[in-house]
Amino acid sequence: MSGKLPGGRRQPTIHEVAATAGVSIGTVSRVASESPRVAPETRARVLAAMAELGYQPNAAARAMRTNQTMTIGFLIPDMTNQVFARVAQGAETVLAPEGYMLFAFSSNRSPAREIEFLQAARQRQMDGLIVTLSDETATGTIEEIARMGVPVVVLDREIPVEADVVYSEHMQPIETVVEQLLQLGHRRIGLITASHNIRPGRDRVVGFKRALAKAGVPIDEWLIRARTQSAERGMAETHDLLTGPNPPTAILAAGSDIFYGALKAVRLLGLSIPDDISFVGADDALLGELVYPPITVIDRDMVEVGRQAAGLLLDRLKGLDGPPRRIMLGSDVLLRGSIAAPKRR
Repeated sequence: MSGKLPGGRRQPTIHEVAATAGVSIGTVSRVASESPRVAPETRARVLAAMAELGYQPNAAARAMRTNQTMTIGFLIPDMTNQVFARVAQGAETVLAPEGYMLFAFSSNRSPAREIEFLQAARQRQMDGLIVTLSDETATGTIEEIARMGVPVVVLDREIPVEADVVYSEHMQPIETVVEQLLQLGHRRIGLITASHNIRPGRDRVVGFKRALAKAGVPIDEWLIRARTQSAERGMAETHDLLTGPNPPTAILAAGSDIFYGALKAVRLLGLSIPDDISFVGADDALLGELVYPPITVIDRDMVEVGRQAAGLLLDRLKGLDGPPRRIMLGSDVLLRGSIAAPKRR
């Protein structure tokens, strides 16, 4: 029985396509499964009939014939984070020309939700996955990835699985920014970043401490806030730092969500950038351009991250074997008018 299309229209059948094109049902089936055993003129006639009738081949049946669903899962921690939208944009420029569709799923930073998605992806026979985990220490999620049975590309995480990985550089840009602030005379710099449970958080803290140590500046752990990466947390941590005893003269908000929340806290406190506080954001160059003064930003090309991840995945889908590959992509520091010498207190 044929189903209903939007508006109550009936889904055309393969019999109707065959009748319209003047061919057998088997020929329509071969065209739908992209078999080479169909003459070009016949294929064109069948495709024209499909288009005329609005016929869509059954994806499940095609998957059974070809052992491919032409679908790629994209697991992300937060759907509202525009960083991942840019990754998806880059991945689709590589996957779409090859006939693959990208399906994104947000875990809302829950390892339990990540496991649910991975199990669903396996049940739906997705051909491959691009994943960004919310917690590298969540053993259940890691075990689920290890048993996927399809190519997996991991974004910016260090987990013990056989998978290709696309990393971003985090230590060096943090060092560069801290060195710049130190040269301007800052000695109390606040760092707000992701948790130590994921690589970006760990690396940013390491780069931050390394820059201070090289300059002989004592490290005050109170100034380092490496916890949940969210706008709410960025706002709360910034408010706590700036209203506490001996507050920092500069804030480094290392993460796109944190950047937004930290900037909001500065505005709500009525502080002027850079007169009252020097400010550096990360991962959202556009936000940095839209405010005044423009904000110094640690920037990553997340579209390129998506392209590289999709390229690694396609290689595996086309049969590439061998050990896991690692790609490291650089980050840039966009110096703008949001940092200056601190006021004397």
